[in-house]
Amino acid sequence: MSSLQSKHTHIPLDPNRWLELVETGNQDDLRRELINQHPADIAFIIEQLPYELQRQLFDLVEPEAKPDVVAELDEQDQVRLIGKLPTDEIAAITGELDSDDAADLLGVLKDEQAASVLDHLDDEDRTELIELMAYDEDSAGGIMAKEALSVPMDTSVDKVINHLRTIASEVGDIYSIYVIDNYKHLRGYLSLKRLILSQPDQLISEIMKTDIVPINVVMDREEVAELFRKYDLASAPVVDDQNRFLGRITHDDILNIMVEEADEDIGRLSGHVEFDPGERSVFRNLKHRLPWLMLGLLGGLIAARMIAYFEPQLSSITALIFYLPLVAAMGGNAGIQTSSLMVRGFATGEISDFAMSARIFGELGVAFLSGLCCSVILFSITWFWQQNIILALVVSLSVMAVIFLAAIVGVLIPLVLKKYGLDPALATGPFITTANDIFGLLIYLGIALLFLVNQ
Repeated sequence: MSSLQSKHTHIPLDPNRWLELVETGNQDDLRRELINQHPADIAFIIEQLPYELQRQLFDLVEPEAKPDVVAELDEQDQVRLIGKLPTDEIAAITGELDSDDAADLLGVLKDEQAASVLDHLDDEDRTELIELMAYDEDSAGGIMAKEALSVPMDTSVDKVINHLRTIASEVGDIYSIYVIDNYKHLRGYLSLKRLILSQPDQLISEIMKTDIVPINVVMDREEVAELFRKYDLASAPVVDDQNRFLGRITHDDILNIMVEEADEDIGRLSGHVEFDPGERSVFRNLKHRLPWLMLGLLGGLIAARMIAYFEPQLSSITALIFYLPLVAAMGGNAGIQTSSLMVRGFATGEISDFAMSARIFGELGVAFLSGLCCSVILFSITWFWQQNIILALVVSLSVMAVIFLAAIVGVLIPLVLKKYGLDPALATGPFITTANDIFGLLIYLGIALLFLVNQ
């Protein structure tokens, strides 16, 4: 299986020009524009269009460029566009994709449709795809490609070079040549440069390197991304539990994973357990967002009830009302800051178990000093503005306490979730903000009651 790259001269994309051509239906001009565009740019434009125009534009793409365009589309548009093509056309596109992209494409189709597409492929491609589709999509096997160059360790350099010439179009970009023994066990690797510069009669075992970083096929893809980052890898071999060579993962796959994980974390920070920035269904978006808005509504009702309970104190010194938004905002901001840093630290591995205590005390120390600085500034401004030292003391102490409490909440909730095997990112966003709003108001009004009760 090979991936055909479209032949084009890349001209900077002008989305407005594209959309104008699509809307006017000028197919000759569109076809000329498409020839000069990168597949990723074509996919970008397709994703902006309604289905009818998507199909129209896709039909104008050169046949040899279609697989590359399909590989650039997100899953939602692959389902909308590719899923409605005839089976033989899907099979033709699938057969030209890299095996990992082909497996991903089949994975978004309905089971019956995917099985029908597999029946249209040749035996070798079908076997590869069935193997890849058996792996969990979040594992190394789920992002692995079978197109990788492996050679026996007892082969000479000249034979490998000759072999490479015959299969180069099937492998794509070559970052490393992997060395295996007679049982397909991974033994080492060598670069293309080292292969070319070696003597023709040398054996691969004499020039290979053994300091390889193999990836187990069941390893979680986030762990794989961390290995690529840590060791600055361009590609890495994938092996099974017996160290048998299965395929490779390349840096472009890892970049996609990092983008997807970042999108997920952004979504979760805003309260979306499932996040798809390209989601077009109003009801699916509503299903994801409404529960968290309801949580915020509940928190707001609790806060309103608390304010009503403290109405006498608020009535006696109306200036207390001026500072309600400030106290709530400071608590929410401090909580989001701390929890976001904790979540990021867990995700990147910067916060480990043995350094946990130091990180917690460090965050609390920062929160204390931040609260102290803010409270001193706020005390001075409030005293100067209201000419009431008791009010200034209430507001400044409340802000300091709220910031410190918010930091405690921002540290503890991600820690508790992580301890019980849950994703810490799920606790941020609306949950943290709502909790800090409630406790922040309680602290503020409680301190106000304590200081003003005898006035």
